Amino acid sequence: MNYKITTLAENCVYGKGLQGEHGLSLLVETAEHKVLFDTGASDLFIRNARLMGIDLAEVDLVVLSHGHRDHTGGLHHFLKLNSRARIVCKKDIFAPKYKEERENGMMHADVHDDKRFWFVDTCTEIVPGVFVFPEIKITDKVDTHFERFFVEVDGEKVDDSFNDELALVLKEEKSVSLLSACSHRGITNMMRTVQEVFPGMSFKLVLGGFHIHNAENEKFNVISSFLGVNLPKRLGVCHCTGVDKYALFRQQFNDRVFYNYTGWVETI
Repeated sequence: MNYKITTLAENCVYGKGLQGEHGLSLLVETAEHKVLFDTGASDLFIRNARLMGIDLAEVDLVVLSHGHRDHTGGLHHFLKLNSRARIVCKKDIFAPKYKEERENGMMHADVHDDKRFWFVDTCTEIVPGVFVFPEIKITDKVDTHFERFFVEVDGEKVDDSFNDELALVLKEEKSVSLLSACSHRGITNMMRTVQEVFPGMSFKLVLGGFHIHNAENEKFNVISSFLGVNLPKRLGVCHCTGVDKYALFRQQFNDRVFYNYTGWVETI
């Protein structure tokens, strides 16, 4: 099975008349289905899609990686132009979220039609070959990114361990590809979780944000050491990874690493 991944919104953009923002939105196309992974921070992903000749009214499912605004901010715009797509996420995604004191959760959560949501709590194949992973086991606590993030539970603001986070996996006969958004629970922990479900299968592509743009060397070294043993054929970094960390990955793993900017198209 072949997959096409188009980056509709990302922090960086180069040419083509497109625009970037602090957010992420990816369109995954199979032979029969279209799955939108996150909706960026605004309606920018819709405007970029139009410039690329992509009709988002044809999207079958939206997968939300977690409840932060830079990944869900465009949802209410999308729901106005697409009346049929279901939204796949965890129930925890609606909890009020904060970065330090700044409110950072889902916008317009109170006006969304609950009937369009598909809540998942176990590994689920949402269309043939496309799986969501809502249970990300934390094996290495160093590769977690919870600092300065909070969530409101029963009216009390507590440290956010991102129980609402999920990853997207594209399965082929002998390999899998992993798409993450911010990897708050850790990209290495996500990869281990996928390996447990699909033992013996290699990673063809790992793509997403690793949330290490301001990380200390210890966090970067944990990820790079793990990738040194489990390096996929292609490693795409973007969003909250940071261009400086991209340069380090590129230096270490050469041409197997690319930066996934707005307008990038990857066929696997």
